[in-house]
Amino acid sequence: MSEISDRLKPDLLRTHELLLAIAAVVFMLLPLMITISDSLDSFITQFQAYALIQTLVAPIEARMLAVVLQYLFGIPTAISGSTLIMMGQNSLKVYVSWICVGWQSMALYAVSVTVGLRGPYTVRSKLLVLFGGLEGTFLINLFRETSVILVNMYVGDLAAILYHNYGGAIITITWLVLFWYLAYAAVLKHK
Repeated sequence: MSEISDRLKPDLLRTHELLLAIAAVVFMLLPLMITISDSLDSFITQFQAYALIQTLVAPIEARMLAVVLQYLFGIPTAISGSTLIMMGQNSLKVYVSWICVGWQSMALYAVSVTVGLRGPYTVRSKLLVLFGGLEGTFLINLFRETSVILVNMYVGDLAAILYHNYGGAIITITWLVLFWYLAYAAVLKHK
């Protein structure tokens, strides 16, 4: 057991230090980002870079959310493009925008990979971590979006906004910390 612990310490510490620094910056800037979110959204949309995400990714993600809501939670859900319509006692209409699909989480994951995969690890174990992390980050984003919708349906708009703005960051940071711990403990193998 101490052999694994000793092997994990330098790499895990380096990655967790990076994630802690990113978390600190994210949580420091979060109130500011929320305040200027609409302005930032307008600024980014001027460059049309978002259009690819909105036209290709958002409708697919909306369909996946509809499947999760309907089959895992039993909420009758219709879909039109990037818009979800949940029917029933707590009906709700949700537009899945380009900014909500989780690209920020993927970017944060990509930054963590640049530090986390440094070191003398086998190519196979690096690829397993890389693709496992991509898949996990995607699923965490789907969980995050689903949970925001459920909070909105059953608790209300204000709770959903607060949960979306703060809970999303907490979910992503927690996922990355757990992911890298597991990657170092069980997947990454030294050459």
